[in-house]
Amino acid sequence: MSDLPRDLVEEVLCRVPLTSLGTVRSICKKWNTLSKDPSFGKKHIAGRQAKLTTSSEREFMVIKMIKDMVYLMSVNLHNSDFESCIKREGKLNSQWLLDDVSQVFHCKGLLLCICEHGTTLIVWNPYLGQTRLLEPRDKLHREDYTYALGYNNISKSYKILRFINCHCPAFDEPVYDEPAYVEFKIYDINTSSLRVLDITPQDWWVRAYYSCCVSLKSNTYWFATEKYLNTRETLDSFLVCFDFTSETFGPHLPLPFEFGFYSAQDLILSSVREEKLAVLIRQQDTSMIEIWITTKIEPNAVSWSSKVFLAVDVSPFACSDWPFEVRGASFFIDEEKKVAVVFVRSVAYIVGVDGTLKEVDLGGSTYPFCFPRPHLCSYVPSLMQL
Repeated sequence: MSDLPRDLVEEVLCRVPLTSLGTVRSICKKWNTLSKDPSFGKKHIAGRQAKLTTSSEREFMVIKMIKDMVYLMSVNLHNSDFESCIKREGKLNSQWLLDDVSQVFHCKGLLLCICEHGTTLIVWNPYLGQTRLLEPRDKLHREDYTYALGYNNISKSYKILRFINCHCPAFDEPVYDEPAYVEFKIYDINTSSLRVLDITPQDWWVRAYYSCCVSLKSNTYWFATEKYLNTRETLDSFLVCFDFTSETFGPHLPLPFEFGFYSAQDLILSSVREEKLAVLIRQQDTSMIEIWITTKIEPNAVSWSSKVFLAVDVSPFACSDWPFEVRGASFFIDEEKKVAVVFVRSVAYIVGVDGTLKEVDLGGSTYPFCFPRPHLCSYVPSLMQL
């Protein structure tokens, strides 16, 4: 096989699924070298993207956590057979990545994986099969920290943000006084340097149930809630953004509806093809879910569409023992097809703006009292070397 012409080898490798690249690279040293060559990588990625955006193939890739493991899935909502429109392509493997991943973050082709046991962080490029193991010196329990992966557009470098900005971060309880511990640190992956950021403690804190962040245009967004003050009777919730280029937090970004700390509702945040944000809210007392989409989103400003994208009653999927639960879920939308796909544990619910509901079993636990953190993110391959 090592004597095959380069053009023929490239043709073969271009047809290899991402989840099988590791196996192919282990077959032949020449194939391994070629598959990691930047010129081939650019051709391979460009060819795949062109294929996925044709009228017949309109697919996109997502990273999905199932049973503490990381899987690559393909989604094609233009497929008339809804049961096959979401496919599990395979498990993503790494020499450092064990079956104990609790959180996954994606930004421009890299993944940041937080392990369930201990404080190990792994930066991973699945396309090149490269990983970097990070073990912070100060080992606090993982739930004490909020993490984010982003990109500095000036220095062209990936960075990891880690911070604590609340009194009791492991529980959804109001904060009655100043934080007992506040810390903002940033790790530059290119230079392997860790710095403390000179950031004033913020007047908000990230809510534990909604702490999964969304990466958009190299920056990161969260749901946050005001810190409790004895003179206030209500606690407002909103979006906040960390700008990885300026290394600062932006102002409070309002939601398209009122949402307070004591509100009996659920929230999920998602991105729309690296261009917009979408937010899903579930009215628990009515079994209604609504999805709103931004018309403008920047670290310091947001505007929302004047009309709701989707409003559907999900009671048909509620059982007598447990309601349709979206807390800890994740979702994405397709504006052209006018549908949303909501991932609740290991089931995907395809929800149409016309009120149609379809269910796709992805395999794995459907135990109703299992509350994983949100676990879905879009994925585009990268040639970034680790």
